[in-house]
Amino acid sequence: MLGRLLLKVSSAAHGLLTYDFCPWANRWVYWVKHPLSFLSLTTIAAIACAIWINPYSFIGVAGALLILAVGYVWPYLSMWGVSGEIEFEQTHCSEGESARIQLVVNNRWPWPVWGLKIVCSSSPQAGLATGEGLPVKKEVWASLASIPAGTHSTFTWEWFPSVRGEYPRVIPCLESSFPFGFQVASRKLQVRNRLIVWPRVWTLTSLLDAIEVFPTAEVFSDHRVGDQGDLLGTRAFRQGDSLRRVHWAQTARHGQMIVVERQASIQSRVEIDLPTDHSVHTGSIDDFNASLNWATRLAASLGLAYLAAGSTVTVRVGPQALTVENSTKGKAKLLDALARVQETTDGRHVGHRCDRRGFHLAIVTDKCVQGMHLPHEVSGRMIVIRTCHEGHCEDQHAHDDACLRGLWLDLNPHLGEQFQREWKRVCHAG
Repeated sequence: MLGRLLLKVSSAAHGLLTYDFCPWANRWVYWVKHPLSFLSLTTIAAIACAIWINPYSFIGVAGALLILAVGYVWPYLSMWGVSGEIEFEQTHCSEGESARIQLVVNNRWPWPVWGLKIVCSSSPQAGLATGEGLPVKKEVWASLASIPAGTHSTFTWEWFPSVRGEYPRVIPCLESSFPFGFQVASRKLQVRNRLIVWPRVWTLTSLLDAIEVFPTAEVFSDHRVGDQGDLLGTRAFRQGDSLRRVHWAQTARHGQMIVVERQASIQSRVEIDLPTDHSVHTGSIDDFNASLNWATRLAASLGLAYLAAGSTVTVRVGPQALTVENSTKGKAKLLDALARVQETTDGRHVGHRCDRRGFHLAIVTDKCVQGMHLPHEVSGRMIVIRTCHEGHCEDQHAHDDACLRGLWLDLNPHLGEQFQREWKRVCHAG
C-alpha cells in the first residue's frame, strides 16, 4: 500500500516538474541555450559593469568578443586551407560486408588543423515513403584529430554499409567546428569513384518449376523432342518428318523408314515483378528494415537462384524491365540494377504488361494487395511483405488466391531467414 502511494506521489511530482506551463516562451528559452546568446549576455553585463562600476570590466568585454570572434571565424579560416579527396578501394560489395575507404587531406596552412570529421548526409529521397518532410540526417564516416601543417595526409578505414545503394549518395563534406563548436564550416570532398552496395542474398536450395520454354543452343531437355542435344531414341517415320532425321542403318535393317529423336533446346523464363510506388511501401530507403529494401533482397535471392538453374530472368522494377542470362556479367548486371532501385510515383499495378508465356512472381506488400484486382498470372504466385503485422488480408474475399496461396512474410529484421523457411516449404508442398 505504501509502495503504491509513493509511486503515485513520484509520478505526480514528475508530471508537475516536467509540465510546460509557458509553451509560448519556449523559443526564447531555446535561444538562451545557444552559446552565442550566453556570450552576448555576458558581454552586455561586462559593458554595464565597466560603465557604472569599474572600467577594468572592459577586459571581460574584450575576452568575450575574442571568444566569439575565434569561435566563429576560425572554422572558416581552417577550411580555406584544407582540401581532400575520397576513394573506395573497391567498386562492389554486399550489405554488411566491409568496404575500404581512403581519404587524402591536403593542409596548405603553416599550422595544424584540428577537429575534422567526414560527414555524409542522408539520401534526398529518405522521406519519400511517408511523404513527410523529414530532416536531413548526417552520418559521420570518420573523425580526424588533426592534420599536420603543410602536409598530404592519407587515412584509411573499414566501412560496413548496412543498406544497398550507390555510395556516396550525396557528396561527402569535410567539417570542422573547432575550437568551441559555435559554428560549423565545411568543404566538399572530391569523389574519385563510387561504391555499389548489392542487396544481401539468401541462398535458396529449392525452386518452383518454371514450365514455359524458349529456344536456346545451350540448355536441353530430356522431356521434349527436337533436333539438337543427345540422342533419345528411334521411332517409325511419320508424315512431315525431315529426311535429315532418318536413321539409314535402322531403316535398312527393319525395311521401313526409321528416324531418330534428339533433345530439344529449351530455357525457362522467370519474370519477377517489383512495384516501387512509394504509396505501397513503408520506411525510408536508408532504413535496413524498409519494405522496398527487403523486396529487393528477395528479388536478388530469387533472381540469382533461377539464373544458377539456367533460367532467363526478367525483373520488372516499376516501369522498367531488365532481362539477364546466367553469366558472371549477367549476375552483376542484375545486382547493380537492384542496388539502384529507388522509390517512384509510378502507379502501375502488379502484373502490368506481364508476359503470359513465362513463369511470373511478384514481390509486393499488403498495401499493394488491398483493393487491387490481380491478374490470373500473378494470383497465387506472390510474395507479400506484411507491413501491418496482421495475420490476414483486409480484403480477403476479393483476393482469395492471393491470401490463401501467396507467401506472406512479416516485416522484421529476420525476414530473410523466414523467407528461406517458407520458400522451402512451398517448394516441397508444390
